[in-house]
Amino acid sequence: MSQLRSLSRLGIALGVSDLKCLPIFLESCPNLKSLTLTLDDYEEMRSEEMNQVSDSSVPECLLSSLESVHFDAPISTFALATKLVNYFLENSAILKKLTLHVNRDKVPASGDIPNIQQRIPFPPPKSRSAVPASDCVRPQHG
Repeated sequence: MSQLRSLSRLGIALGVSDLKCLPIFLESCPNLKSLTLTLDDYEEMRSEEMNQVSDSSVPECLLSSLESVHFDAPISTFALATKLVNYFLENSAILKKLTLHVNRDKVPASGDIPNIQQRIPFPPPKSRSAVPASDCVRPQHG
């Protein structure tokens, strides 16, 4: 993965179970400035797997170079997507822009569509100014 050291922009689609490897992958991209992450919803991630992501060491790019993160997530992965949003907000030192696009094409069997603006808990930023929720989350209808 040494070829990834000079990578500054990355768009990647990952299955939910692959997310536990995300910190390791990001560690190999220390100069990454922009990340677009598309989540597939074919399987669920167990909470202990998400804890592995949260508890891992923070990749260098989150501390030194990552300025923009865009998530594209199906509604079925909403709970996981909010955990990922929090992970990036809590650990990114210079993050300027974070967007979450929720694809509502696949509504859960219950028919419940979460109210995104009310459900995402935004942690206090570490070393950057606060980002209004309306700038971080752009729900898509239709």
